[in-house]
Amino acid sequence: MARVGVAFGGRSVEHQVSIRSARTVIGALTGAGHEVVPLGISQDGRWLDRELSQRAVKGDLDNLGAMEGELAPTLRHLLDSSIEVLFPVVHGTWGEDGTLQGLCEMLDLPYVGASVGASALAMDKVLCKRQLESCGLPVVEYGWVRGSDFEAHPERALKALPRLPFPLFVKPSIGGSSVGVRKVGSPEELQEAVDFALRFDTTALVERGVQGRELECSVLGDQQLEASVVGEILPGNLFYDYEDKYLLDTAELEIPADVSPRVTERIRSLAVDSMTAIGGHGMARVDFLLEGETGPATTEINTLPGFTSISMYPKLWEEAGLPLPRLVDRLVEIAFAVHLRRRSLDDGIKDWLAQLGA
Repeated sequence: MARVGVAFGGRSVEHQVSIRSARTVIGALTGAGHEVVPLGISQDGRWLDRELSQRAVKGDLDNLGAMEGELAPTLRHLLDSSIEVLFPVVHGTWGEDGTLQGLCEMLDLPYVGASVGASALAMDKVLCKRQLESCGLPVVEYGWVRGSDFEAHPERALKALPRLPFPLFVKPSIGGSSVGVRKVGSPEELQEAVDFALRFDTTALVERGVQGRELECSVLGDQQLEASVVGEILPGNLFYDYEDKYLLDTAELEIPADVSPRVTERIRSLAVDSMTAIGGHGMARVDFLLEGETGPATTEINTLPGFTSISMYPKLWEEAGLPLPRLVDRLVEIAFAVHLRRRSLDDGIKDWLAQLGA
């Protein structure tokens, strides 16, 4: 068993969701026999001491507000923790976008989940779609607007978009939990929706609105990826937005989804192919839209999915016969295996350079 640090909280809008996920993960890791060190991160990015972190885990604190003092010195709480592996549960930006993963790489610290590159690629919706397209995988038709172009000439920037039928969905290219997303029913609404999305990122994604079913599949593994059963989201709102996910609690999950065996296997295959396309390993929840008879299209790859009581990722694996304690234990094992392989490659490069020098 390992000494596992669980990082949670953070600077993104998913701060409170992250704390809820951490409580679930810590309980599962403890149940699997690991020693757990909670590592809370405040809303302004400061790493917190064990006492404050533990209070959040126990439920005494629902958020970790801004703290006084310099940020850099607070890293000592991570550096002095003597953990063997980090399990990041910091959803959204500054957590699942490659930044926290990069810190672990610099510290030579094994960590759960996708690499720096795969994390960053999956977080950027436009770049991820372009990568999936280049690998021949189906995605919903889309275009994008750069903030600099929109600021200089809004009408020209919108005119350059592909001709897509309404309704459209407009989203920040980087972001999570449906923050900044709007459904647009007419050309008159498009400019305002793009302007709104650009409040949250420098690029806005514009997608064709698919009137279809929202299906999800979990992926797990290292060099050999596995797909879970398929589940379906039944939104309580007009679409599965932030309010529906975290405030109203009206959305329903159907596990397994009521789809044909052919569709199920197609989605499971696409989930693995999508994860492979971005060079991912560890874990991911891959989201799909199923429109009539046209088949599923990948909409998003979430490389650090939620672990709350209503989160689809662990529920899908539980249905597939992998309970939560075994799931988190497997993720820790993968983290160590990936780290060992990276270190071996680094040693090989150094040996090669030494031979050249000789």
